[in-house]
Order: sequence, then structure tokens, then C-alpha cells
Amino acid sequence: MYPRMISMLFYMFFTCVIFNPQVSGYTIYFYLFIPFFDPDFTRFLASTVRRWSGPLAVAVVVSLLGSPSVAVRVVSIAICIGYLMYSMQRRIAYLHLWMGINVVFAMLQFVLYYVNTSLAMALGPRQVAQAIWGSYGTAAYTNFFEVFYFARVSGFSREAGFFSSLLVASLVVYLMTEPRINKKVVALYAVGLVISFSKSSMLLFVFAALYPFRHQLRTTHPLVVFVSFAVAVTLLSMFMASHVFFNSETFGHRFGGYPFMVDARLEDLMFGISAPDILKHYKYLPYIRLIESDMEVAGVPFAGLPASIADMGIFSAVLLFGVVAFTAGNGFVMLLFLLISSTVSITTVTSFVPLGYLLLYWPRFTAYVAERRQAAWQERARGTPVRRFRPRAASAAFIESK
Repeated sequence: MYPRMISMLFYMFFTCVIFNPQVSGYTIYFYLFIPFFDPDFTRFLASTVRRWSGPLAVAVVVSLLGSPSVAVRVVSIAICIGYLMYSMQRRIAYLHLWMGINVVFAMLQFVLYYVNTSLAMALGPRQVAQAIWGSYGTAAYTNFFEVFYFARVSGFSREAGFFSSLLVASLVVYLMTEPRINKKVVALYAVGLVISFSKSSMLLFVFAALYPFRHQLRTTHPLVVFVSFAVAVTLLSMFMASHVFFNSETFGHRFGGYPFMVDARLEDLMFGISAPDILKHYKYLPYIRLIESDMEVAGVPFAGLPASIADMGIFSAVLLFGVVAFTAGNGFVMLLFLLISSTVSITTVTSFVPLGYLLLYWPRFTAYVAERRQAAWQERARGTPVRRFRPRAASAAFIESK
């Protein structure tokens, strides 16, 4: 019962980001500390330490070379990944329950927007965060403006775009990890995606297009997929930059970092560069002027892979990219992860990025679970008592079938 209570709290703060406070401009994510109140989680980490300690240590060291704050985020993401895997194997994961609660609340926001707009605004993320924490409410944006004649609502996320990204990541996790798919759950996610519609929602169509090629992508090394993705997006972005991203701030923010990697001075790429410095030295670039206001508000220069290079410098970022690519489960999940994290940085702690990492490492983890189950079966056959961590009945064969 106690582990279930801890898991319920973890997933509440994990999916309802506005429930976490903000102090001095930094959000305090409670879901990074809650897992350690469960002693079984600590034992789970200890029993699996040989599998993850080496890559994590390398990732932390290369991050420290570029930015201590990135190293902290890497450790934070590792905690999330560990607890997501632990709770899913213990069958105490409440991700989809809390996502359902988020969708129901979003539906309330959506209906009230047309019935009583002022009440709907009072239930917006900024107002709810401030109602809970006052001046310590986490940064959020109540952007219920209409797209395609529908209001965009956000549930308990910071804003509609983040909610849409979380819905996409959670739905893909559901489809890729659950042995039995409940159509009602999928329908609930579909409703949430419609009423929170953003460009992030389009990732599902990309996922659907890639799904028939999953077997071929699995046989491709993740590093090849990573490099191919980076080259393809860079070429597309340079073409769009030549047209000033068609005067779209959204496109400029998401893809502007890729042509900047070509236009920037080498010393800025080597040591990293902040948003204020970019605005100070590179406003002569038309696409930088396009996203100037967005960059000032967000405080971060770009999204996607260039965000890490700007944050850490190219040397540390490339090393971190290498760690991610060489530890990924296969080429297919590598591509899913790159798509899910394309609107932010791969070191973002916000919920949908750890879910992307969960997909990235899930094939390796299920193979490890199957290996442990096989070893336990052999030990029982010999009559030797074996300590178990109660793995879920999942296997690498099941993942491959997905």
C-alpha cells in the first residue's frame, strides 16, 4: 500500500507540473525527491546499478565539462527514468490514470471557455499555480486562444503546447509498453490531443508513418539514426531559414538553432552561448530577429539538439549525444526519442522528455528483465532460494513485436 501511495504522488507531480513551486526562477520538481521515500526503489537501484552506473557517470562528467546545471539535469532525468521503470515493473505506475485526470480537467477548461470564459481563465495553469503557491507558482501561460476554431487548453501543464507534447509522449509509451491496448484509453488521449492541438500533436502522424518501418529501423545502429536525423533536420532548417522560416516564430524557435550552428562563430560553438549574447551579436541574422521576443521570454536560445550545443558547447554536447546514442535500445526508439524531445532540449526535466528516455531504454530494460527471470527460473530449478524484485511479465520478444 505504501509504495502505491508514493507512486500516486510521483505521477501526480510528474504529470501536473503546475503543482510544483518555483523559487528564484527555478522550478522545484517534487517528483525528483518523492521516489526516495520508497525503500524498495532504492533497493531496485542497487540491484541494477551495474547496468546504468557507467553510462550515467560518463554523461555526468561530460556534462560537467560544459555546464554544471546540465549535469544536475542529467542526474534528475536519470532519477525519473529509474522510477518510471521501477513502478512499471512493480505494476504500480499511475501515468495513464493521472493523464486521464489531466484530460478530464482539460475538457472542463474547454467547455467553460465557451460557457463562461472568465471562469475558464480562472482555471488556467497560471492562475491555478498562483492559487496553490502564490508568488511561488511555477511559470505557466494560459493561452486558450483558438486554433482551427477550437480553444487550446492545457490541463495541469504549463501551457497547451507542453500538454500536447506530454499527451503524445504518454500515448506512445502506452502503445509501446502495454501488452493489451484499451480503446477507451486511446480515445481519451485522442480527445486530449484534439482540445490541446499544437504542432507537437503532429508527431503522432510522423510516428504512424514510421511504424511500418520499425523492424528496419531497429536493425539500424542508433548512432546512424541520430546522425541522419541531425543532417536531415539541418538541411530542412537551412532551406526554411533562407525564407526566414516563412515568418513563423514557431518554426523559427524550433528550427532556428540548426542554421545558427552554420552561421555562428567557432568560439561561440566551442564554449556555448546564451540567449542574451545571441541577441547581442547575431541580430543581423533575419531568423534571429524573427524569434527575438520569443528568445527574450523563454530565456533559452533554441530547441532540439542545438539547444544542448548552445548550453554546453559543442565538445561536451557531442560527447553527451554519443552517450545517448550508444546506450539507446535500437534505431527505432532513438528516432522516437529525437522526435519527442525536438521542441525542447534533450536535458529538459519536464515530464515528456523523461518519457522519451523511457522509450529509448525500454528494449534494453525488458531484455534485462527477461534475463533476470530466466536466471531466477534456473536457480529455482536447482532448488536454490533467489531474491526477486518482482519483474513484470514483459520480455524483449514482446517489445520486438511492437
